[in-house]
Amino acid sequence: PRKEKVASSIALARYVDVAMQTQLIVGVISVPDKSAEACKPADVIHPELLEAASRGHYNELVRILLPGKNGAAAEHTIDLPREGTSGALGFLNCLDCLPHALCGGKLGSSSQSTGAVEGQPLPSSPATLLTGVTFQGDSALHVVVASGDGRTSKKKDGDGRTCKKKAGDGRTSENKDDPDFLKCAELIYQEAKHLLDIANNTGDTPLHCAARAGHGDILFSLIDLAKKEQGGEAMATEVLTKSNKRGETVLHEAVRFGDEKLVSDLVSACPSLVRFPLEGTSALYLAISLGHKSIVEQLLKSEDPELSYSGPAGQNALHAASLHGGGMTQKILQWSKNNAAIIGHLDDFGSTPLHFAASAEGKEMEEASNFGTQFLFQRRADDPTPVRQLLGAHKYSAYRPDNKGQYPIHIAATMGNCKVVTLILGNCPECAGLRNAHGRTFLHVAVDMRWEKIVDYATKNDTFASILNMQDNNGDTALHLAVQVGVLRIFRNLLRNNHVSLNLANHKGQTPADLSRSTIPVGFYHKTNARMWILWSLLKASALNGNDRRDHFQEKNIHKIDEGRESKKMTEASQMTGIGSVLVATMAFAAALTLPGGYIASEQKNGGTPTLAGSYAFDAFMYAVAVAFICSMLATFSLMYSGMATVDLKIRNDYFSQSVSWMWNSSRSLLVAFALGVYLVLAPRDGTTAIGVCILTSGTLLFRNREVGRILICTYTLHKRVGIIIWPRVATKILIMIFQSYFVYIVI
Repeated sequence: PRKEKVASSIALARYVDVAMQTQLIVGVISVPDKSAEACKPADVIHPELLEAASRGHYNELVRILLPGKNGAAAEHTIDLPREGTSGALGFLNCLDCLPHALCGGKLGSSSQSTGAVEGQPLPSSPATLLTGVTFQGDSALHVVVASGDGRTSKKKDGDGRTCKKKAGDGRTSENKDDPDFLKCAELIYQEAKHLLDIANNTGDTPLHCAARAGHGDILFSLIDLAKKEQGGEAMATEVLTKSNKRGETVLHEAVRFGDEKLVSDLVSACPSLVRFPLEGTSALYLAISLGHKSIVEQLLKSEDPELSYSGPAGQNALHAASLHGGGMTQKILQWSKNNAAIIGHLDDFGSTPLHFAASAEGKEMEEASNFGTQFLFQRRADDPTPVRQLLGAHKYSAYRPDNKGQYPIHIAATMGNCKVVTLILGNCPECAGLRNAHGRTFLHVAVDMRWEKIVDYATKNDTFASILNMQDNNGDTALHLAVQVGVLRIFRNLLRNNHVSLNLANHKGQTPADLSRSTIPVGFYHKTNARMWILWSLLKASALNGNDRRDHFQEKNIHKIDEGRESKKMTEASQMTGIGSVLVATMAFAAALTLPGGYIASEQKNGGTPTLAGSYAFDAFMYAVAVAFICSMLATFSLMYSGMATVDLKIRNDYFSQSVSWMWNSSRSLLVAFALGVYLVLAPRDGTTAIGVCILTSGTLLFRNREVGRILICTYTLHKRVGIIIWPRVATKILIMIFQSYFVYIVI
């Protein structure tokens, strides 16, 4: 295409015309954003200035800010299509040069130096041009320092040669505007020194932006320029210590970026930086929170007596360190020289650093989980846990409650951190009797939060016998709460201790036995759940009821059955269980017709009969298949009745209970049939494998014996409380349960 020089107005008109036609083709309709317009600054930064600043194009910036420095600006040309060229090709040729014309310089000849971009002329004064800001309030200096640091060298290819960009006609051109952000920043500062102290919408100065991006070279270059001015030292200090709307200085941004050298240089340039802010998040607190150990050490080495160690919500650096391991806590304690004011400092919620350490899930909880409570007191002397260090430095903080009356021992019990509980009680045994605002000890809290290890530890140690029967503001003991939460292991830990009273009533007049009765669900439910075993254990331990009339107690605590809801539950349960019973019946029927070993040939004696018939294992196999089929069919028939809404609810409940028993027996029989079938096939050739399969199968038969195991465990717990006399009382029940579980094997 031939080259023609055109005026900027003609090129702009052509560009707008093409853009409008393109918009019409694709059907794009722009809708103004009123919310964005409301945030529009009074003086928006010029697009040419923004482009040059963000790319670090120094020559372009000189042309914009100092148009007369290098003489007349270079003329830019646009490739226009020849007459007769297709519209699409002409459009693409125009687009190839328009970006440079619109963003890189003036359009048209030197005689029309309007520099217009979308009708926006360049101001004649640099000071006026540099007053523009972005929608975030960033000036040109903000943009430069955030975009790059120092000078960026030209990109080179593999053989070290400078990369050159090919134009549309095959010509090559080298970019003369390599980014040089440092020179750009210095130029902008020289033309508008006040921009160094101007903050954007979030209160950030250009130095904040430079530190946030880790651009240390450009940051200190601006500081050096500021110091050269009259009163520059004071001005540089003022800018460096200026806080944004979050109360953070340049040092905070350097800490957040994690640049150790930048932090060191900033502290060296302005030692008073470490003193800010007096309240709020300090740089030290931020470094601890981010886990920058080396930066924390640098800040502590400053040895400034006014070093700020404050944090948000009234916290201090030790609050943060207590959540980040023993190493960080040790650094702060050594720096503060075990200052009681720092260790016992209360935040806005009344929490001390020990409260924070007690809430941490770390090494303490892992060790308690791995080694068990029997090793809790076998602690290493050099174990640098935050709780151990804080207690060693100032153990009296264990006796300070927060605003809700929670002591550190309560926090540890809430989090289930058994190791911390033992550390606190080992150093301050009186903390066992401390109560929170609800009148609860750490044992109440552990029971309510269902932490078995802490309850186990407290009930095994005679030192805590005095707190076992403490009542909270509602009159509930730990045993009352254990009955309410319904965790059998926690209940058994309390029941086995003879110091635990079974008959104390709360303020409602309810004993643990009364509470247990009120927690038993009514209607359709599993009869041997944990709450049923809790009530059974209390009754076997001769626990007493309260002094309410039984009928009054029944009215207040036992809810009536919702027959509609119970009927729906019964129907759904019958449908699900019926699938299993039909499946077992199908498999048993198939096994009866597909016998292991096959059949004798019809032409031989006893033809058509099973090959393995007559052996003990084969007879047992057939009995097992028959029992499995019969029991599964009985279960299916029972489930048909239990699923009918027209049948009385009590009758349906009885049928469903029977079906569950039939299902268990059918499943057990099918497992026996499987083991015997495999044995019949493998025993003649590989007896070891056959026996191994039988052993594996027999292990699955113990699955149904969970209830037998529960009654044995509960009886053992009662044995610790009432003695060996409990075994004759429950022997009959145990034998009945065992017989119900294994009578099918007697038949087989």
